[in-house]
Amino acid sequence: MKVWPAAIVTSLTLFITVQIGLVRLAAHGFEGPDDVNYYKMGLEYSRELERQKVQRRNGWSLEVLQRSPLQCRILDRSGQPLEGRLRVIFKRPATRSQDQKLEPTLSGGLYQAAWRPVSGPWLADFQFERDGQVFRSRQRWTMQ
Repeated sequence: MKVWPAAIVTSLTLFITVQIGLVRLAAHGFEGPDDVNYYKMGLEYSRELERQKVQRRNGWSLEVLQRSPLQCRILDRSGQPLEGRLRVIFKRPATRSQDQKLEPTLSGGLYQAAWRPVSGPWLADFQFERDGQVFRSRQRWTMQ
């Protein structure tokens, strides 16, 4: 009795079954090109590059005088404080529940806000708007 024809048929059937299972697994987890809008992502990237170019041309800068409570200034190229709308988001690397969004108040060219930092790493995102122009700054802080 010859066993090799049955072994060939069995191994071929097993191979095809495994391949079909792998194709189903890959197709189930594929997000597809329709779920990601690369065109919009490209437009957003272009806008961000243009915003950074305007930011460099304006010469605006952020000066943080104190971290907690927050005291900072937005300065123009000549070092004079600017007035506008400032928003700050304090983010934790691993816990979104501790993120804090602030709109500091302006008093005499100095923006001030109280926030509740816990010790450890923080990411501070500053966004300043004035006359339709936006200045952004991101800083990594470690609070004690």
